[in-house]
Amino acid sequence: MKRILTFPFFLAFLLALPTHAEETTGLVDPGAVKALLHDYQAAFGHPATGLLYHNRLDGPRGEAVLSSPEEIARGEVGGKSMPWGYGSGIQDIALENGQVLFALCEAHDATGDEVLAAEARKLFAALQILARISPEPGFVPRGPHPDGKSYYRDSSRDQHAAYIEALWRYGRSSLATPEDQAFIAETLHAIAARMERHDWRILNEDGSAQAHVGFGWKQFTTVGAISLLSSLAQVADATGDPHWRELYDHYSAERDGERWTRWLHPDAVETGPPLTLYANQFSQALTALRRLESDPGRQRQLAEFQRRWAERALDANVFDPEKWRRLDWAGDRDEAATRALIEPLGLELDRPVSVLELYDTYDRRWWAEPGNPTHGVMQKLCYGLCTVALHGALLSEDPALRARVRPTVARMVKEFSENQQHYRGGENFNRTVILGLLALDDEKANTTAPNQQ
Repeated sequence: MKRILTFPFFLAFLLALPTHAEETTGLVDPGAVKALLHDYQAAFGHPATGLLYHNRLDGPRGEAVLSSPEEIARGEVGGKSMPWGYGSGIQDIALENGQVLFALCEAHDATGDEVLAAEARKLFAALQILARISPEPGFVPRGPHPDGKSYYRDSSRDQHAAYIEALWRYGRSSLATPEDQAFIAETLHAIAARMERHDWRILNEDGSAQAHVGFGWKQFTTVGAISLLSSLAQVADATGDPHWRELYDHYSAERDGERWTRWLHPDAVETGPPLTLYANQFSQALTALRRLESDPGRQRQLAEFQRRWAERALDANVFDPEKWRRLDWAGDRDEAATRALIEPLGLELDRPVSVLELYDTYDRRWWAEPGNPTHGVMQKLCYGLCTVALHGALLSEDPALRARVRPTVARMVKEFSENQQHYRGGENFNRTVILGLLALDDEKANTTAPNQQ
C-alpha cells in the first residue's frame, strides 16, 4: 500500500520539475503559451460573444453550466438571491478578459508576434459589448451571458478597474486604430463621469445602492489611492480631457499629498493589510500608474513600491494572518478544521511557508478525489496564491524579480498544457495564461537571468 501511494506522488514531483532549458535560461516557451491560450479559448470561450467565461463550456452541458438568462434577470444563482452573480460563471467577464487583453498587449509589445496581435484585436472587439449592453452610460456589468444581453446589475471595483486598464492598454498599443481610440476615449470618459457623479463610488446599475464591492475610491488607504489615481491617469491619457488631469493633480495634492507620501510610499507595503487571493488586480493598476506618472521621483517610488510588494507576496509566511488573508482558501472554518484540511498536503499552520513553497506541494494525486475538500483548497492555497505573487513580480518590471519567477511560470504553463482537460473552473487557467503571456520577454530574460552575465 505504501508503494502504491508514494509512486504517484514521486511521479507528480518529477513532472513538476522544470526542464533543463527552464532551469538554465528562465525562459517561457512562446509556442507553449500560445497553445495554452488556444486551449483556454476552446474550453472557456463562446463564439457568440468571443468572450472567455469562468466555467468550462466544452463539456456535455455546454453553456448550461452558466446561470440561465432567467436566473440572471432575477439576480439569482442556483435559485438563491445573488445580485452580483457569484457562482454564475459570468461574474468576472470584465476582470478575466480584461487582464488577458492587457497581457496580450504586453506580450505583443515584447515579441512582435502576429498571432498575439490577432488575438488581442479579437478580444478587444469582443470586450466592446460591455460598454453597450447597459442603458446606463459608464456602468460596467457583470456579464454578458452568451446570449449577448443578460448580465448582473451589481458590479465591483475589479470589473470597472480591469476594464479601464484593458481598454487603456490596448489604446496605447500599436494595434489600436483611430476608431478604436475614439471608442476607448468615449467609454473611459463615461465610466469616470459616472463615478464622479457618485463621489467615486460604484453604484448598482439603477443607482439605488452602492455595489457589493463598490467602496469609495477617495478613501485614504493604499487601495483607495491606487484605484483613484491610476484610473484618473488612464482616463486623462486616453481622452486628452484636461478635466481628468486636473482631478488627478487635485487628488494627488489633497491633504498635503498624503496619497503619495503615505499610502503609495514603499514603507506602506510592510504595514499594509493582509494580501488576498485577488490582490493581483492592484499590480496591473500600479503598472499603469507608474507608466503614466511624469514625475521621475514618483516613478521611482512606484517602482520600489511594486518591488517590495512582490517580494512580500513571494516571501511572506502564508499562514501568518497578518500577511495573507486565510478566508480566501479556508473559508469560515475554525482552527481545528483548517488544520485538518491541510494536513493531507503535509502542511502545518505552525510551520512557515511561502507561496513558492506551497506550489511545490501542489499534488496531482488529489485529482482522483475531486469532491474531497483538500482538492478544492489545494487549488487556491497551493496554486492561486502563488499566481498573485508571480503577477506582481512580472508587472513590477524589476529584472531580478522577473528572472526569479519565470521558471515557476514555465512550470505552471507546463502543468496546464499537460492536464488542462481536468480543470473545470477557469480562475487558475485564466491566471496561468496571463502569467505565460507576461513572461514572454526574451530579450530581458537573456540579459538578466541569474548567473548569465
